[in-house]
Amino acid sequence: MRLSENRVLAWIVLAVVAVGSVFGLGGGHLARERGKVMDLFYDGADSGTTRESMDAYLDRAAECARTMSSEAKLHLGADDATAAKMDEAMANFGDDDSLDVRYAAYTQLQGLSDELYNKFYADQVPEADRVNFKVAYDDFWGADKFVQRDPYRTQARDFNDSLDGFPADVAAGLWGLDALNTFGA
Repeated sequence: MRLSENRVLAWIVLAVVAVGSVFGLGGGHLARERGKVMDLFYDGADSGTTRESMDAYLDRAAECARTMSSEAKLHLGADDATAAKMDEAMANFGDDDSLDVRYAAYTQLQGLSDELYNKFYADQVPEADRVNFKVAYDDFWGADKFVQRDPYRTQARDFNDSLDGFPADVAAGLWGLDALNTFGA
């Protein structure tokens, strides 16, 4: 029996090549697409004269939260519980590779910034002492508007959609690819 005449072997080889192509090449494509989306998260996209990124917006929001916390400690007391919670949330806000950790800390900072704002104004801190806090608060929510409009969110949602269904979900699992956090999109 000649190897070239064995149809069963030919079908097995064809099946192995087809499966390898779908899961190997497909998984490689998904990995490249995920890499592009993560590059967009960290490096941003050119928008005319400036280049901003989701990572930069989140860092800006964290810096504003840090300022709000220090202003609250200064004017409301060093032992203010909300400021302490904000500092705790910022400790989890670093440049961690886990977008889920950053998103959880970011959403916590959103609630705490409003809570601190209400406390700050309820205690009737003099107008002159509110300036730095108010600027930081406004900048925090300004950064949030940029986060909400960042193209990363759409790209991450599209990538996550591409993971749905067979064979993409199996290829993603074989390549160790998981869905990206869309930061609320």
